[in-house]
Amino acid sequence: MSFDRDCDYPVRPARRRALQAAAALPLVVATSWAHAAPLAFAPAVFDVMADRALIWLSANDELRVHVRWGLTPDALTQRSAELLLAKASDFTAHVSLKGLPAGSTVHFRPYSGDTPLSESGRFSTPRRAGQSFVLAFSGDMEEKYKPFRIFELLTAAKPDYFVHLGDTVYADIPKRDFTPTLAHYRRKHANIRADRPLQAFMAQCATYAIWDDHEIENDAHGGLPQLPVAEQVFREYWPCSSVEKSGLYRAVNLSPEVELIILDTRRFRSVQAMEEGPSKTMLGSAQKAWFLERLKKSTATFKIVATSVPFHGSSADAWGNYKTERDEVTAFIKSERISHVVMISADYHFAREWSNKRTGIHEFMAGPLASFRTFEKSPSARERHSKGPHFVFGDDFNFALMAYDGKQNSLTVSYRDSTGKQLFETVITAS
Repeated sequence: MSFDRDCDYPVRPARRRALQAAAALPLVVATSWAHAAPLAFAPAVFDVMADRALIWLSANDELRVHVRWGLTPDALTQRSAELLLAKASDFTAHVSLKGLPAGSTVHFRPYSGDTPLSESGRFSTPRRAGQSFVLAFSGDMEEKYKPFRIFELLTAAKPDYFVHLGDTVYADIPKRDFTPTLAHYRRKHANIRADRPLQAFMAQCATYAIWDDHEIENDAHGGLPQLPVAEQVFREYWPCSSVEKSGLYRAVNLSPEVELIILDTRRFRSVQAMEEGPSKTMLGSAQKAWFLERLKKSTATFKIVATSVPFHGSSADAWGNYKTERDEVTAFIKSERISHVVMISADYHFAREWSNKRTGIHEFMAGPLASFRTFEKSPSARERHSKGPHFVFGDDFNFALMAYDGKQNSLTVSYRDSTGKQLFETVITAS
């Protein structure tokens, strides 16, 4: 790949100098560029949807840019609209590439005028019927654990898509430094995105990101006053093609046989301490109606549902504390005879299979990518979650791969630790 994590990004007296010196991904640049690095970070790919994708860019100072793209790195014949990276958005923004062909690998490169700003990146567009692909997923990464070496393993695994299931940043840690302001959130997100292995990975694999609580504050709910500013900054650094301007939920067909539905379990949820009942909600009325309708109308064989907190989890912050709504979702899936619903989740800082015969829903939880491991802090959690025949792993950083086989119409779910060792594998077939 063109992005080399070990080269030095040119240091210059700009607003991001401290970040560059700490951990910014270097772009492979010509010698003549040694005293100028217009981009602060490597470009990244987000939310590939049908015939379009979002390319995220971040500059050191105000800069006009566009992106050229094509099906080979030496024939970037198409170009995006021009984009201004300005101070008002922390010199970050995204541009939409439109008219992308299905089932292809697209190569792209950002330019300012006729000057290339980095080497080319790449990403996969949604597959055609019968084509195979690999989706990776995990969550939870904390700044003090940089560099995030697990992304080197993710890069080597060559997934087509990656779902980041939340806690993309721990904005509220350390608590003594936490202030829920625009400047604070921006600084914390920039520090995370400065990680070299993360940037190298995101330049060559489309990411679908959702937030959890720590992008806002611990155990966040829909009543917090800083939600609008936290969401603004999340969108600045992790752009998405959401259904509504407020809230991050959306869906995409990764192929005709596989639909990815991404839920926002923070923006609209009731406070955790609220008494259980019909008015207590995880999703809010509008998102819940959209979600159930999306499940009902889906023509995909497999419906992959991304939820930042585990659906089958029973903690105060998980779906088990919103039991009325969880039971409503389960009853709807059963009454409408919706098959092959596969939940993917994170948040607990260990990996586990939660698939449940009673609900009829598969669930696979992964993580952390780079944060504390729950079993080290709480041996009782290991004992509690290890009861029964299901897979559970909490001794290392980890991620999961979900490989769709277009010929067999099946999903193979596997887990890997920070050494690349495979921990578990299971196959879900269309029946």
